[in-house]
Amino acid sequence: MTGKPPRISIITPCLNGERYLVDAIESVLRQNYANCEHIIFDGGSTDNTGALLRRYDHLIVVREPDEGSHDAMNAGIRRASGDIMGFLNVDDIYPAQIFAKVATAFAANPGTDVVVGDSIVFEDVGSHRSVRFVFRHPHGVWMPECLFGNPAINACFYRRSVFTAVGLFDNGYAMSADRDFFIRMSLANVTSTALNSPAACYRAHNQSQTINRERSNILAIAKELCRMASKAVTSPDSPQLSSASRIDPHLARTWLAFESARLAFLHLRRRQFAAATKIAWRYGSLWPRLPHALALRRGARRTYRGGWNADLSAFEERMSLAIAKTGPEAASTVFGVPQVGG
Repeated sequence: MTGKPPRISIITPCLNGERYLVDAIESVLRQNYANCEHIIFDGGSTDNTGALLRRYDHLIVVREPDEGSHDAMNAGIRRASGDIMGFLNVDDIYPAQIFAKVATAFAANPGTDVVVGDSIVFEDVGSHRSVRFVFRHPHGVWMPECLFGNPAINACFYRRSVFTAVGLFDNGYAMSADRDFFIRMSLANVTSTALNSPAACYRAHNQSQTINRERSNILAIAKELCRMASKAVTSPDSPQLSSASRIDPHLARTWLAFESARLAFLHLRRRQFAAATKIAWRYGSLWPRLPHALALRRGARRTYRGGWNADLSAFEERMSLAIAKTGPEAASTVFGVPQVGG
């Protein structure tokens, strides 16, 4: 890449994030990328977040109430000045040198709208960080993964034009607006390039809304996804892309079969028999599609490795990084720092 690097805007929603905030900010600073802005939206923190933010003169800090993280991300999109945008949760971090890799990928592929990196889920374990899951995204923005896989919004970097074409995040989905956005990107035929290298490190912890061992919000997420899939089936001709419309009707029904069956199962597991019966009565006619849905899910998830009880730092990853052993030395391969704390 020659000439001035493209400007990258990083948007971080924050609310009472003092526990991990410094890690997130420092992971951006460690990029040593010359043309970057980091915008943090503080939705009204009452902890030590404000004092921590005042340590960093380079930050653009916006303090205003919002309707959740996706609302803050929308505000960030409107405010950002970058040619390229990325999103970083307050409890997550970037791998070393990822901005340079992303800028190079855009320069090498001038027609690309989105650069899609791989994603890592890690946990702090004592004095080091242990990798639990590695999610590869070799297909870029790919509809089967959007519906049946685990697309990673923070492992992607977007041209500004994407949000003009696709729109903003739908605040009607408190925890699943990122999936809705991915579906809309796929429907809008955005051009994506797979980076085939980790671009985001998600931290698993017990206060995370979506990534925690207890899977505390799995039922709420399942309800949102079932509602999203139902809209795709019942409003196939709707002009509102935010309802995941215009998905192939057969694929939409197969997706709804999977999401409704999963929701019914979650209710059964909680012994909520009336709720499970109601779902079966409403969607059961679609359930013969489940074998096809499960096959699509297996295909969309075949590049994922790991588990909550698996320490992936025990074996070599197939994504241009290798972690030979547990401990800070191995963690530095992923996180780009010589020592990481618990």
